[in-house]
Amino acid sequence: MLIIRKSQMAAFEKIAVRRFEDGLLDHLRTFFPEHAATLGEKQLGRVMRYGLQRAESRNLQTERGVYLYLALMFMLGSLFDEDPQLPWAAAPEPVTPPAATAGETAEPTLAPEDGVEPPPAEPPESPDAHIERIYGEAMVFLDQTAGPDNGYLLQTLNLLRQPQVFDGLPTAPSFGHRLLLLLQMLAPAKYQALGDEPLRALVRTGYEAAKRHGFTTEPGMMNYITLAYVLGIGFDRDPVYPWAAATLSDPALANSAQRSAALRETALAHLAKCPPGCSRRAEQSAAALEKAAKSWRQVIED
Repeated sequence: MLIIRKSQMAAFEKIAVRRFEDGLLDHLRTFFPEHAATLGEKQLGRVMRYGLQRAESRNLQTERGVYLYLALMFMLGSLFDEDPQLPWAAAPEPVTPPAATAGETAEPTLAPEDGVEPPPAEPPESPDAHIERIYGEAMVFLDQTAGPDNGYLLQTLNLLRQPQVFDGLPTAPSFGHRLLLLLQMLAPAKYQALGDEPLRALVRTGYEAAKRHGFTTEPGMMNYITLAYVLGIGFDRDPVYPWAAATLSDPALANSAQRSAALRETALAHLAKCPPGCSRRAEQSAAALEKAAKSWRQVIED
C-alpha cells in the first residue's frame, strides 16, 4: 500500500499552489495586458498574492471563484466588496445562530398545523456561489456604466483630462451638490446606474478619506473623490494602482495643493497608458467561468 507522508503532501501542495499561481498570472497577462505591462512582473505578482489573500479571507475555495474575484479586482478596484458605491457587491456577513445563555433552552420545535410540513429552509449561499452571482451582476453593471466596449469609460477619462474640469459647474447650494453635479457630468450612465444613496455614501466616504490625506480645498476634494468614483474607493491603497499610494505618501509633497496636483498629474499619465477595466470582458469572463469548481489547492485529481 502506498503511504504518503505529511511532508510529501505539503511538498505536493506547494507544487499545486505554484502551478495555480502561474496559471492565474498567465490569465492576468492575457486579459489585462496593459495592467501587466504597466505594473511589471514584480508588482503583478504582489497584486496576485494580495488577491489570493482577500479571496481566502472571503472563504473562496474553488479555482473559478478565485479567478472571478481577481478579475473583479482589476475591473472594479481591489476593494470592490467594501466600496460604498457598490453595495450589491459587498462580502456577505457570516451567519451564526445566537448561542443560548446560561439557564436558557432552545426554542421548542412546534408541530406543523394540519399535519403539513413547512418547506425546508433554503441552504445559505456558499462563498463561491456568491462570487459567481456577484460577477454576473458586475458584468451587467459594467455594460451599463463602462459600455460594452468601454466607450463610456474612455469618454469619462477624456473629460477628466480637461484642464478646467473642476471649474464652471452650475451653481449649487453646497459643495456636496456641486460634487454630485461633477460626477454626473463625468459619467452620466454610471451616475444613473448607482442611484442616490450609493452616490451619497461614496461622497461621504471619499470626503473623509480626502481629509485624512490633507485635502481641504474644493479642487483637492473633487480631484480625490472623482478618482475614487472612477477607480474604486480604495484606490489610495490599491496595489493595482501603486502610483496613488506612492504619490500620497511622498514626503517631498508636504503641501496639500502640491500633493493634489501631483496626484492628478500622475493619475492622468498612468490612466492614459492603462485605462481601468478590461477591454475583452466577454472573452475574459468565458475563460474564468471555464475554470474548475474544485479546490485550487487540490493535489490529487478526482
